[in-house]
Amino acid sequence: MRKYTYTSQNWFTKVSAAVLPGNILTFGLVGIIGVLSHADSDPRTASAQFLTWLTVLLWCIILPTCFLFSNGKRAWNYLSISALCVWGLFFILKALQA
Repeated sequence: MRKYTYTSQNWFTKVSAAVLPGNILTFGLVGIIGVLSHADSDPRTASAQFLTWLTVLLWCIILPTCFLFSNGKRAWNYLSISALCVWGLFFILKALQA
């Protein structure tokens, strides 16, 4: 197995993967946590504030980890598929809750 060396090649495609599907993935994860914790939409509640700041934290984790992918295409694929799976799970949980 060939050892991968981390480089800044394809940085634009990696960052764009973190910005677009990574951001969608972040909102989906926060949505799942919100559904599971029964958070309401009033921005003055502690649960809403927690979810707001959790969004920033998760996206700040996803942004630098996009550089761990070997190329931009792989980053786009993994983050897009992850976002689709997370949003599918969100809609399933939301339907089960109603």
